[in-house]
Amino acid sequence: MTVAIAILMKDPAAAKTRLSAVLANDARERLALLLFENTLQFFKRTHAGDPIGVVTASQETAAISRKYGASIIEETGADGINAAASRAGEWAIRIGATSLLVVHADIATLVDEEVHRLLAARERCQVVIGVSADGGTNALLLTPPDAIPFCYGPNSANAHEVAARKSGRSCEKLQLAYLSKDVDTPQDLRDHFEASRSPAEAECFSVATIPEVAAGDDLATLIAEALVRTNHVLTAGDIVVIAQKIVSKSEGRMFPAKQFQPSQEAMSLAAEIGKDPHKVEAILSESSDVIRARRQPPDGLLITRHRHGWICANAGIDESNLGDGRDGMLLLLPEDPDASARAIRAGLEARYGAPIGVIVSDTFGRPWRNGLVNVAIGIAGVPAIVDWAGRTDAYGRGLKATLPAFADEVAAAAGLLMQKDAGLPVVVMRGLEWEAVLASSARDVLRPVTQELFL
Repeated sequence: MTVAIAILMKDPAAAKTRLSAVLANDARERLALLLFENTLQFFKRTHAGDPIGVVTASQETAAISRKYGASIIEETGADGINAAASRAGEWAIRIGATSLLVVHADIATLVDEEVHRLLAARERCQVVIGVSADGGTNALLLTPPDAIPFCYGPNSANAHEVAARKSGRSCEKLQLAYLSKDVDTPQDLRDHFEASRSPAEAECFSVATIPEVAAGDDLATLIAEALVRTNHVLTAGDIVVIAQKIVSKSEGRMFPAKQFQPSQEAMSLAAEIGKDPHKVEAILSESSDVIRARRQPPDGLLITRHRHGWICANAGIDESNLGDGRDGMLLLLPEDPDASARAIRAGLEARYGAPIGVIVSDTFGRPWRNGLVNVAIGIAGVPAIVDWAGRTDAYGRGLKATLPAFADEVAAAAGLLMQKDAGLPVVVMRGLEWEAVLASSARDVLRPVTQELFL
């Protein structure tokens, strides 16, 4: 039995009119296209063997559909949604499908298990209705494709059930948690794009399928595309933590070690600690001060103050996980990690229309403690430090000098999902309580040199 899948997509320029009070025209159009592409990618991933068609009058939507190999079911858009759905039914019959699944293009989260439950129900009945939260029809499965006339409109779930009864067709209504939620009203938008959970409910997830990053790549685009492939969407209040390594790669900060011609200082220091003089020269070129140097395995210890102010080993220069064929290459920190974070944040907020935080993280060692921990070296929107002075603790005691390093704490938590051998350089933290700081900088955590008591 063949199931044809038809996605109803109106002209994005005319979509989401009920959101006009909270979103401008271009933002509504971008949201409509984002939701549509998310829906199309979901079905291409989970039902690649089934015919998939898009009912639309929009050339822009048609172009996106062709990119994914979907059939274009043309309609004028002037006759309304029921006429558009009828065109889908005609297409399904024409290609010999035994069933037709009609879905809207604005369901924010599609889940394999729910769609499987919907499709499995056709073994029991001829009309299966995926009911929306407001009593509409977000999904309609018909066996055969012309089992009933389409009755979209207010309370269409009941209308479709009545049509099934009149046509003598067996019918079942399913209220599925995710499939029931679309994005039509400002309240829908708040439900999907505003984080209202308390810190006790915070969660994090890694963003899989990020490809190998090369110089010139747009990280905001790569991240957004990976989110679509993994059936995720960013919501207001999310913090995207990005490994410094892919930021540096995208900014062309990879150089052959031999490119750094050793100075006399570099050669003397290299001889003292047993390190490659080219690498030492690269470290010195990125540093403002040498803090500690000594000979020790595997290739000498060199702690410096990076020109951005970080005190770290080898000025943060890395040689691991650079990609195939890149032996002898060195990866330097971004020129300006805060600026890098701001650019990525701007790209993501333009796509998702919601306030998002960005942290560029790197792994640093710590004085008096073994092991590495992820810290923030670049931030956008996210506060580096939260000042609790004047607030009280859990027992009402006044706080005078409590300064949680919020961005570092988030980076460290994200590091749990950024295993060195996992190839997962992007993690999303969700549900945290934080207030955006327009001029925040990761350098806000640095102590003034005059306050450094242990150097």
